[in-house]
Amino acid sequence: MNEELIKTGDFAKMCAVTKKALYVYEAKGLLKPAVVKDNGYRYYRLEQVDQVATIRLLEKLGSSLQEVGDFFALKDLNERQKYLGKQQEAVEREMAELGKIKSSLEFFDQRISDLKQTGLKKVAVETCPEEYLEVSPFRHGVSLNPISFGPRYGVIVDDFEKAEISRFFKVVERKEGNYVKAAGKYACFYQEMENDDVAGNGPKALEYLRSKAKVVPPFYQEDFSSSVSGHDGSVIIKYSAKLDL
Repeated sequence: MNEELIKTGDFAKMCAVTKKALYVYEAKGLLKPAVVKDNGYRYYRLEQVDQVATIRLLEKLGSSLQEVGDFFALKDLNERQKYLGKQQEAVEREMAELGKIKSSLEFFDQRISDLKQTGLKKVAVETCPEEYLEVSPFRHGVSLNPISFGPRYGVIVDDFEKAEISRFFKVVERKEGNYVKAAGKYACFYQEMENDDVAGNGPKALEYLRSKAKVVPPFYQEDFSSSVSGHDGSVIIKYSAKLDL
């Protein structure tokens, strides 16, 4: 029978946990050694690996050790299934959030590549897919930032002659949008400036773009969490408008 016993260190390696973790599980009543020798040495059996794996899984799902113990104490399979269902919902929410983070990282990487290729203050033409925006009327005193507006946000100028900000926007999923930015060819350029200069630069940027390309309203001023590509406190803004073809 002793041949079936596994020393604490070896068992910990099999379970990919530390020996300290095994002692904590034991203290919490989650894992009982198969044998405890008179000298205090603890031994486990191979089938207990599954028990540790379950503890680790529930921990990774966000359960405290107390909650893990409560789960093991449930005798009703329906109750266990209900608990696991809640954990699954939590995982799905986390996966959705990670998906958004991944999309943001991919977007930032693409923006940096575009900026490297295009350079600053150089008008380029890009073919853009249809995008969904959540737009709202311009309001004084509103701070546009990635925390409240997401990674892609900015302002819209609807009247070229007035060159005044008329709306705020942020890029969203289709189901969340109330405005469609049409697909097509857009003239655009990137400009680096101090944050304090952004608000007053719009009319100059519009005039510059119109001097380089024949475009139609609206005029987009997009801040894409530009601290990702800016430096020393500067920000990089992307200006664009659809070509009049």
